Amino acid sequence: MKHIAILRQPFFDMVLNGTKTIESRWAMHRVAPYNKIKKGDEIWLKETGKDVTAKAISQNVKFYELTPEIVEQIRKEYGKQIGTDYFEDWQSTLQKRYCTLIWLEKVKKIHPMKVPRSNGAGWICVNEKK
Repeated sequence: MKHIAILRQPFFDMVLNGTKTIESRWAMHRVAPYNKIKKGDEIWLKETGKDVTAKAISQNVKFYELTPEIVEQIRKEYGKQIGTDYFEDWQSTLQKRYCTLIWLEKVKKIHPMKVPRSNGAGWICVNEKK
């Protein structure tokens, strides 16, 4: 399956320059990419309000049902790779119930590609036609 990840700055640039190697998605409900992405899936990367301009492969994924203790464990173990220095409010993750961590590899820029608007969604699963 392919995915479109919509990222805001500075996270988009951090993924491209390799300082952010894990994409984290925090949610109140089991929404994509939770239990929708797997190792080896292709992820098209799109900066908010722009075209898709990069892609990556999911090297590993982990799914969590959150407790405050698990949030703290994620922060300590993976915080630097997630880019927690740029979180305005790490505490906001304590309000979430689910988390998906996606290790990114083979990140590269691609020719800009238009995709349909996400209507506020931060992640879109793209079904491939067989």
